[in-house]
Amino acid sequence: MPHRSLVFALTLLLASPAWAVQGNVAHFFVYRMVPGATTQFEDGYRRHLDWHKAHHDPLVWYGWTIEDGERDGYFVDANVGEPFAAFDHRVDVADDGTDFHATVAPYATPMGRPTYVLLRNFSTGTPLENRKPSAVVQVTHFHLRPGMEPRFERAIQAVHKALAGNAAAPAHTWYRLVTGGDTPQYMLMVSREDWASYDRFEQDIAALLAGDEAALRDFADAVQSSTTESWRYRQELSRLP
Repeated sequence: MPHRSLVFALTLLLASPAWAVQGNVAHFFVYRMVPGATTQFEDGYRRHLDWHKAHHDPLVWYGWTIEDGERDGYFVDANVGEPFAAFDHRVDVADDGTDFHATVAPYATPMGRPTYVLLRNFSTGTPLENRKPSAVVQVTHFHLRPGMEPRFERAIQAVHKALAGNAAAPAHTWYRLVTGGDTPQYMLMVSREDWASYDRFEQDIAALLAGDEAALRDFADAVQSSTTESWRYRQELSRLP
């Protein structure tokens, strides 16, 4: 029986495409609603997710609505947790595009398609890759000065160390921008469930580094600017096959 189980497992592995393994890539797509068309967009997007289901798309698609900041009201969706090669093997790309243009495109303007890579060694948790999204995610984009990546990563390694001893800290997940925007750029996603979660843990990066002067100096010198938003998870506008 153990021999048969091993043979069966090897058969499944050989029959699967080479890219069908967990990876570290996150493709994001950002949309601004046409004024007054939010309901039509969401109805169309649900129908488009039905297209993905009918075509047995193996990719995960998360959806969020941005609730504050300059992009308040925007919609974000993402494919997360695959290798880069997975996007070379999307199901029926032409028909996917045709369906999207018929059901979604009339009601939203595409605003960006950034692609990130997960930094597992700096992250304290990976909820999206584990298919366990939080109700809200606090998203901060860090725009760095050119050439400052090593110093910034030294600083966030110190952040990781500070978080390790804090049982109240929510998952902090770090990504580095690969393409689709100004570089160097990093993104931090902090899992939140509600506003009460800020009462339990409200510390930002500077506060976490307050006891480490060298790391705080690295962080301050490396970061040119940053923006923070709250994204609310839309389970009804997501698909987790």
